[in-house]
Amino acid sequence: MTEDSKEMQVYELGYHILPTVVADDLEGEVGKLRSAIEKRGGSFIAEGTPEIVSLAYPMFVNYGGKQTKYERAHFGWMKFEMDREQAVALREEDLSRNSLLLRYTLFKTTREETRAQLQTEQSTILREVKTTGILEKKHEAEEGGEVSEEALEKTIDELVGEEK
Repeated sequence: MTEDSKEMQVYELGYHILPTVVADDLEGEVGKLRSAIEKRGGSFIAEGTPEIVSLAYPMFVNYGGKQTKYERAHFGWMKFEMDREQAVALREEDLSRNSLLLRYTLFKTTREETRAQLQTEQSTILREVKTTGILEKKHEAEEGGEVSEEALEKTIDELVGEEK
């Protein structure tokens, strides 16, 4: 194990649980996802409660030679911090083997607490996203008219420096 593999990273898990899971059992299934994250040393940052949503396109799942079509699923998300190596194990050993997950996505993200709205059929879920002040700076440059190449280079260097 290298030192880099122990570095904590922020991840977001978006998941669709099969619509055949009844509301009474849904919290238990979400609890299993939470337990898998905690078991691997993850610490939670935020979470969106799963709600039934219409899928953008039908998905087919093969169960013992019989295909089942799904057009709806329970969608939820979790944001947490975890070691990279454990996140890979979570994906390969826990998420991919969970037969009640229709699909999921696990990706690296940031911790920032700015929020944007994600509309579902039944209500609004708040979701964390990263924002920057780039639009303001661009707007200021547009108001000033033409910009010299030196000023443009300086602004680019400032913006790149902010991201590091």
